[in-house]
Amino acid sequence: MMTYRVGVGLSGGTDSALAAKLLLEAGHDVIGFTLQLLPGCSVTAAKGAAVAARLGIPHRVLDMTDRFEELVLTPFADAYRRGLTPSPCVCCNAQMKFGAMLDAMLAAGCERVATGHYARLVPAGDDTLLLRGRDPRKDQSYFLAMLNADQRRRAIFPLGDMLKKDVQARAAALELVAPSEGESQDLCFLPDGDFAAFVAARYPELSREGWIVTSDGTRLGRHSGAYQYTRGQRRGLGLGGGPWFVLRVDIADNLVVVGRQDELLSRNVILQDVNWLLPPPAAGAELPVQTQVRYLMQARPATLRRLDDSRAEIVFADPVSAVTPGQLAAAYLDDRVVAGGWIR
Repeated sequence: MMTYRVGVGLSGGTDSALAAKLLLEAGHDVIGFTLQLLPGCSVTAAKGAAVAARLGIPHRVLDMTDRFEELVLTPFADAYRRGLTPSPCVCCNAQMKFGAMLDAMLAAGCERVATGHYARLVPAGDDTLLLRGRDPRKDQSYFLAMLNADQRRRAIFPLGDMLKKDVQARAAALELVAPSEGESQDLCFLPDGDFAAFVAARYPELSREGWIVTSDGTRLGRHSGAYQYTRGQRRGLGLGGGPWFVLRVDIADNLVVVGRQDELLSRNVILQDVNWLLPPPAAGAELPVQTQVRYLMQARPATLRRLDDSRAEIVFADPVSAVTPGQLAAAYLDDRVVAGGWIR
């Protein structure tokens, strides 16, 4: 087995800590890197440094606050401004962890980048295939579906063949992290989960009252900002005669359009900025796949058709509920990721 100088992203949590330990056991030269993503926040850096000290490896803190603002925070808020529901973790993986962080690691002399993701990579000729993680309840290949060929070639996922419970047991036995440390938070920049306040602080003009209407324009109630709602949402509408579900938001006219649950069903969806992880079919050709339009949803049988260099269409075997513009769709052949693309 070849060994490399590997930069491992250390958040201070269990997964990245054990990933680093496994790399050391495999004979790699390991350097820990922790990203500082928010101004004045040094907690994560201290946790990463503590893990690195326990492992006896060098540790560096990368101040990526400006890049995080540019590549994740600004697009996140702007998506809501345009009436979309963003997937910031997908953007963070492709643009930050395997983009800006990878570049910094390469500049520091590393040859590979490793993280604690639950996914697998398999060399295939000049390419590297991305596969689901062995643990179906923790598989994170969906979040990695926008990685390009070079990013996949340089990546290592030491936990890809492990179950989460085994990772937790091994990390605890090795005392790699403090007992109080939990898993890394998905929306690390929103510890309270209040995305509406985050967006309103950047675009205060969006916080204005408007109508909640049905598809035919019947007025049912009022809202305090259409950007606060997402397709499929049921809670928080405050409407009588329900149940009602959000069908779409119209930012230009400041409307939230609602309907019944069956109105959420979609038979097909168009994807843009498609990233092909397997050789793409000819334009117009169809490929039978399993598709996820949300993380951890049960993959649904579908047909994937390439439209052109950047777009594709998914036609579901059976209608799927609440397919949401701005989210990612990932297509699979067995465990292999075929393509990822943004739902239009």
